[in-house]
Amino acid sequence: MEAEPNENKVSKPNTWPYMNMSSLVTSFFMKLTTAGIIWGCGYMNINLAWLLCPIIVFVWKSEKQKDQQLRAITAQASVLANEKELIGKRMDELPSWVYFPDFDRAEWLNRILYKVWPSINQYARELCKQTIEPSIVQKLADYKIKGFQFERLVLGRIPLKIYGIKVYDKNTSRSEIILDADLRGLMRVVMKPIISVIPIIGGIQVFFLNVPAINFNLVGVADVLDLPGFSETLRKTIIEQIAAIVVLPNKIVIPLSEQIPVETLKVPEPEGILRIHVIEAKHLMKKDIGMLGKGKSDPYAIINVGAQQFRTKTIDNTVNPQWDFWCEV
Repeated sequence: MEAEPNENKVSKPNTWPYMNMSSLVTSFFMKLTTAGIIWGCGYMNINLAWLLCPIIVFVWKSEKQKDQQLRAITAQASVLANEKELIGKRMDELPSWVYFPDFDRAEWLNRILYKVWPSINQYARELCKQTIEPSIVQKLADYKIKGFQFERLVLGRIPLKIYGIKVYDKNTSRSEIILDADLRGLMRVVMKPIISVIPIIGGIQVFFLNVPAINFNLVGVADVLDLPGFSETLRKTIIEQIAAIVVLPNKIVIPLSEQIPVETLKVPEPEGILRIHVIEAKHLMKKDIGMLGKGKSDPYAIINVGAQQFRTKTIDNTVNPQWDFWCEV
């Protein structure tokens, strides 16, 4: 039979010696013994110089012990500070299910991706050759560069990783299933419409809500022709073309049933219009540098919604711009 703990009982600290009756008695007898030894030496006319060496050794050991304790506490505090700093720097690398309890872990899906990654590599090569490469060739025409092509494209041996999955069970239509996958960019998968025959789902739409974080290396022409701004333009063009394929309002559509027209999946009716009003900004940084130091700025605003981008007009010589800019998505 176990006794229930007393919730009102105050626990004693366990990180530093605390005062109790035994410690008081021990301290009293230690001081009494020390005083007795000194008194006895004086009573028997013993030279106190014999006690000088033990006292020095005792004081040295006591101070050394205190110094070691102080070093240990300082080292522990330093380690904790470094851990906090390291964790703070890597907060953005934590998976979604750490931040948001409605995201679930998806290790099972990552194992599937590992199996199908070679096929995804092949699909990416064909997509780049058919869609992205022609757009890059058209862009590079401004640099008088001809004959650009992807000779080899490798996504690497390590597949992309899904950090969390969220399935929506509210505010959705009865004839659709919506889920979000976090993989350094929020990818949405919409399965609709739900039908009464196999395969139950009429089609799948896959797209990113915003431009995902894309990192890649360019070799060959980007290294040989190191023209001013060429590499940056090439990277920007590749990212723009990827956004034109998989970032909202653009979608990858996979029809699963002949009963559902492909047009209803590729070009669904809009659910609404998002109207954005950029009014003003105040107390911006002074970025212009003149004869008398930093002056004012020439600010403008950029609005990114999915693959679409809007830019306000530039207002010169101010840190409190008023744009009154409207855009619709």
